[in-house]
Amino acid sequence: MKQIDWIFFGFCLVCGIAAGTISVMFPQSSTMVVSPYFWVLIAVALFETVAIYLRGFEFGPPLTMRTRVLGFCLAVGTMVVIRLGGGVE
Repeated sequence: MKQIDWIFFGFCLVCGIAAGTISVMFPQSSTMVVSPYFWVLIAVALFETVAIYLRGFEFGPPLTMRTRVLGFCLAVGTMVVIRLGGGVE
C-alpha cells in the first residue's frame, strides 16, 4: 500500500468519529437535508480532489477503488458504532 492510502484511512477514521460525535451531540442533525452518511461521502470526495491537486493533475487517480471503498466503509462503520454507543437510532 502507498503512503497516501494510510493517510486516507486516517482521514476517514477522523471523519467517521466527527460525524458520529456530531450525530450524538445533535440528534436533530440526522433529519437535515444532507444525511450524515453524505457528510462522509463529501469528505472523501474533498480528500480526493485535494490529492489530485497536490499531485499536479498527473494521469491516473491517486487512490484505487479498493482503497476508496475500504476508507468509506471504515468511516461509516465508525460513525454507526459511535451513534449506537451514544443511543442514537
